[in-house]
Amino acid sequence: GPAIPALVTEHAIMSRSFSLSLHRFGADVMAAVASRVADVTFQARRLKADANGVAAFLQVPDDDANARAVADRVAALPARFRKVLVLGIGGSALGAQAALDALKPLRPAGGREVRILANLDPVSIADAMAWFDPADTLLNPVTKSGTTVETLTQFALFADRIRAARGEAGLKEGVVVTTDPQKGALRRVARRLDCPSLEVPPRVGGRFSVLTPVGLFPIACAGHDVTAMRTGAREVIAAFTDGDAAAHPSVLAAAAQVEWMRRGAAVRVLWAYCDRFAAMGDWFSQLWGESLGKPKDDGAVGSQPVRAIGSTDQHSLLQLFMEGPRDKTLTFVTVGGPRPAMPVPDLSALDPDFAEFAHHDAAEVFDALRCGTMAGLVEAGRPVAHLHVPVLDEAAVGALFAHFEIETALAGYLLGIDPFDQPGVEAGKKFAHGLLGRPGMEAYGTAARRILGTEDAQ
Repeated sequence: GPAIPALVTEHAIMSRSFSLSLHRFGADVMAAVASRVADVTFQARRLKADANGVAAFLQVPDDDANARAVADRVAALPARFRKVLVLGIGGSALGAQAALDALKPLRPAGGREVRILANLDPVSIADAMAWFDPADTLLNPVTKSGTTVETLTQFALFADRIRAARGEAGLKEGVVVTTDPQKGALRRVARRLDCPSLEVPPRVGGRFSVLTPVGLFPIACAGHDVTAMRTGAREVIAAFTDGDAAAHPSVLAAAAQVEWMRRGAAVRVLWAYCDRFAAMGDWFSQLWGESLGKPKDDGAVGSQPVRAIGSTDQHSLLQLFMEGPRDKTLTFVTVGGPRPAMPVPDLSALDPDFAEFAHHDAAEVFDALRCGTMAGLVEAGRPVAHLHVPVLDEAAVGALFAHFEIETALAGYLLGIDPFDQPGVEAGKKFAHGLLGRPGMEAYGTAARRILGTEDAQ
């Protein structure tokens, strides 16, 4: 794309799958990061050491047993299943959707059509029900705990549809359960039905689970190369665990983001110039927000994740980013191939303004808009990072998952919080269980009605 001579790259680190550049991120900020290199290195060592415990996501790409289980399960699927409906929410859905969308142009001709139902909106369920056919559609309910209300409710609706059409035998053949290996309602269902199942590693948190069977099974069903995806992630993680942590792009990104957060950056913008990265932005928003949005003794920490898509959001959010509160950092994500060549025809005979675009490729115009936006933000003194993916394939997607997971977990360690729990989510679940009448939780239902007013809590 067009070069911007004034946009000086002050810090750039390469991996095989992507490059990370911090454009005028602030000399004082980077000096502060350099001055804290001892703390950054210490926390990186701590994260590596915790790989046998809370940071078990670092071991996921090397989990050959679960990867083989996924491959065997996909290979054993009856030929009649040309579609797959995944039932999941949060970490049980967002990562798989991110990969499927990013890799859409690479979907092999023989891949299955995979659809993910990630909400309990009755209109969305009805739409999926119209698409779902027990004769040719496999059902894959996914919940790490095995007790997720939304997923169990979805499962009840679709399992009843299968049973009505094909009986108990249809349930046994038409369902693949992905859940905890031992506990939870969904594990008990799998035993009762004697249907195929896959395991979610108990030590891996849901939002870090995309490279476990949670994500690998639907991605493999669509025909994508999950071995290459695991390899891309493995290379990023190996460079972190075995190499110089201070030279790792995920470490530099985490340290710089945390320094800006300490200086008041309350918003983290992930701005992808690729429509296929919209779901990746959703996945990242859960990862960043749920991992870091927690209180400390000195007040709340974390930053609000915002997903933006270029150049669409140049016409919606850019004004705020450019001249609004100086409380944001922006990470631009760009991709190279594969993308179609699309030269813009010369329509200047209709109007002279068309001459500006004539004979440029559409991708070149798109990139000029991105470069112009970045240059404007840098000139306005806004902190801008640029993550570029030369080839958007399975290995690159796996590498990006690993990069953002390491960056987020390390940011938590640097902030002095636990990036692997989510206590704020649990309170709402208790109130919901009480409203639904779960035995022993009636008091929460009463409290919810009192807090909201009886009418609002029906």
